[in-house]
Amino acid sequence: MSLSTLDGTLHRGCGGRYALQTETVTMRLSGMAAEVTREFFRCEKCAHEQRTIEQRDAAEKAATEHIRAAHNLLAPKAIRQLRESLGLTLPQFAELIYGTPKGIVDGWEKGKYLQNREADALIRGLADRDTLELRAAKAGVTLPAVELAAAPVAAAAAAQPAT
Repeated sequence: MSLSTLDGTLHRGCGGRYALQTETVTMRLSGMAAEVTREFFRCEKCAHEQRTIEQRDAAEKAATEHIRAAHNLLAPKAIRQLRESLGLTLPQFAELIYGTPKGIVDGWEKGKYLQNREADALIRGLADRDTLELRAAKAGVTLPAVELAAAPVAAAAAAQPAT
């Protein structure tokens, strides 16, 4: 369903018509909350509510952006840049974040999932070579040669400093 298909359409249950409405709601993602305004359709006769996929996605995206800004979380691009600057594969990087499933890390990098504050701190910690080596030793991850420049690693983590 797209936005244009429901506005003014007939509600089969009561014969009323759907009209576009907005509401302010608190959405919770990854243990954090954001207040967002979202659109939906309400039958003018019986008050039945209907939300399209586009409306749900837009509300979730707005909440994600608000939470990311409010808690100064690394952006998906910064997470991927940090991993790549360390020369790590997705599975290696996931292991260094205490065995986080690689699908979750991939979701963080693609903006599909929002990391919580604790995961964000773990990711940022990998920019420090000593922390990186310690976690790699504990996780059994072989790190690439040290010849990688430390500047890109620090730049990726410093692009969005922790609060």
